[in-house]
Amino acid sequence: MARAAKAQRIVLAISGGVDSMALAFLMSRMLNTFRGARIVDNPCYAPVGVVIDHQLRDGSSEEAKQVVKELRKLNMKALVTPISWKSEKRTGMDPRQLPNLEGLARTYRYRALGNNCYILGATSLFFAHHQDDQYETVLMRLLSGHGYRGLQGIREANSIPECYDVHGVYKSGMIDDQSKEHPMLSFRPPIREMKRLRSMIRDQVLAEPRNASWDESLDDFADVRQDLIARYPAPSHVDKQSNAPYLKPLDVEDGGVMIYRPLLEFDKDRLIATCEANKIPWVEDHTNNDPTLTTRNAIRHLVRKHELPKALQKPVILALAHRSKQRTKSEEAEAHRYLVREAVIKDFDPNAGTLLIQFPTPRPFDVRRKRRSLHPDNELRKEHRKLIMTVAVRKLIDFVTPDHHLPPLTNLENVVNRLIPNLALKASQPTPKAFATSSVLFDPIVNGASVKWFLSRAPYTSSQPLPLTKLGGGLDHHMGSRAEEVQEIRKENPSFRDFGWKKAKIFDGRFWVRIGFNSRPIFRVQPFLVDHAKAFRNALPPVRRARLEKLLKHYAPGKVRYSLPALYSIQRERDHYSQHVTTTLTLLALPTLGIHIPGLERWLKYEVRYKKVDTSLLGHQPRGERRHLVRYRPLFGPARKRSLRLMGKYERRR
Repeated sequence: MARAAKAQRIVLAISGGVDSMALAFLMSRMLNTFRGARIVDNPCYAPVGVVIDHQLRDGSSEEAKQVVKELRKLNMKALVTPISWKSEKRTGMDPRQLPNLEGLARTYRYRALGNNCYILGATSLFFAHHQDDQYETVLMRLLSGHGYRGLQGIREANSIPECYDVHGVYKSGMIDDQSKEHPMLSFRPPIREMKRLRSMIRDQVLAEPRNASWDESLDDFADVRQDLIARYPAPSHVDKQSNAPYLKPLDVEDGGVMIYRPLLEFDKDRLIATCEANKIPWVEDHTNNDPTLTTRNAIRHLVRKHELPKALQKPVILALAHRSKQRTKSEEAEAHRYLVREAVIKDFDPNAGTLLIQFPTPRPFDVRRKRRSLHPDNELRKEHRKLIMTVAVRKLIDFVTPDHHLPPLTNLENVVNRLIPNLALKASQPTPKAFATSSVLFDPIVNGASVKWFLSRAPYTSSQPLPLTKLGGGLDHHMGSRAEEVQEIRKENPSFRDFGWKKAKIFDGRFWVRIGFNSRPIFRVQPFLVDHAKAFRNALPPVRRARLEKLLKHYAPGKVRYSLPALYSIQRERDHYSQHVTTTLTLLALPTLGIHIPGLERWLKYEVRYKKVDTSLLGHQPRGERRHLVRYRPLFGPARKRSLRLMGKYERRR
């Protein structure tokens, strides 16, 4: 958790309706009354209202300008972002006639809001969803046949959707923030606190006389040092043990824009009363009252004009959503505890995007000492364990999959049966075989009775195009040119002229790649293709070529190497007579392995980071194999000896 944070802007998504105008008024009043108030543990200032003009009805632009005027009366900065619908109009289509209009409008709206947050340097985006919206959402999902996980309704907080390829907006940007001279979040204690801690430690040391306990504490410190050396050996020691080439792990991204909905506990009537009491005007969108336009409008009309059965009324439905949310939260926490307790993850390699896991073998069950209901074969207990394992497997898939949306739990039941056969309906011990799901390949590694599973990106199919990311674009204005890094590059390569880092782009849903160059070729990131492998190897010096072979053999065995991101340059030549354009691809580097052709560093720099994953699941030891970091010797301490003497006297008195 951050120890200190700079005050930062917050962005409010304003539509002009009564709910968003109430949110704007309450936020403005709170921040003007309580200067430096903390929201999600961050000091905030100067809220900015962003009005999205969809331009789907006449008069929407004038209406958006009027909303901005009202927001500025609340001492709030505001701006209008219109949606142009360029791609649709270019094909001659009327956006209002699109069959998926509601989904497209949602996508463009979130992307516009995300870009505004990025430009303003805001990581908190507030929406004005209220209790009635929650009620309508749960009713819609109930009508669609969702299970209890779908009946949770609207979440109070979540990462911004529809911006999966925008760096600094979707689950990324923390590393760039920490590289600044004055980051938004600081994990170092403030100077004043450091001075206070030094003073406390100095006074405590001077006040305690040196005695036997002091010598014992020094011995304990020596034990701690030896234990740390044993637990965390130096890289050279690791290389001697594993005979593997050392490769610096990629940084794992974090951060991004979070959406918050503080009004979910208030109904719409309460918000209307707030605006009326404070003379806050709002705009009514008449399309929200047309029951033939959207499913939500139809349900809203049904709720207002008809009396529903008691089981479908607001209090009951909201209680259902609350129970569903609590149940889901409990299952997620139990699955997380299981993965940590059993140390299921044995190794995670962000450079290749692979994961090595091993599920523990079932422990013997003693019927004489435990209740029959706790037996692993008990049907209810078995069903619950299988559910928790399904949630745990989905957490593991998230480390490797390129998909933005994880599969539903029902799609993973067969996966759990393969990974943990004793949880299947007909428990058996089949021979483990490789399989794929959610673009993740599960490959078994059998060693006697134990089975480990190697998770990697599934091979690309011929029916789908290969992932492709075009690099270039504008400068990352949040980063610019880092002076220290530029100076270091120029020391190594005096001819390097820095044009600044380009904005990072996502490749295959897993790797964030960015480049900085001083020339004007065209670059792209594609998988490591077999057709270009031989020419790339021949271009490398013998030492670097040998290192490449070792890296591929250890970190990307088999077909895993052909899912690695590779940096290519594109050269286009037009024939003078036929006007035919020939495109030539040249493999320049394998960025995640740090291997590139000689001389590339003089005119191109690249940087790769892995997508955000749950790092709290990494670096644990299985239950029963834990060692004490500090060796505890209860029989030799003076306090323990005194306690034993007192206990002996007490026993003799009895």
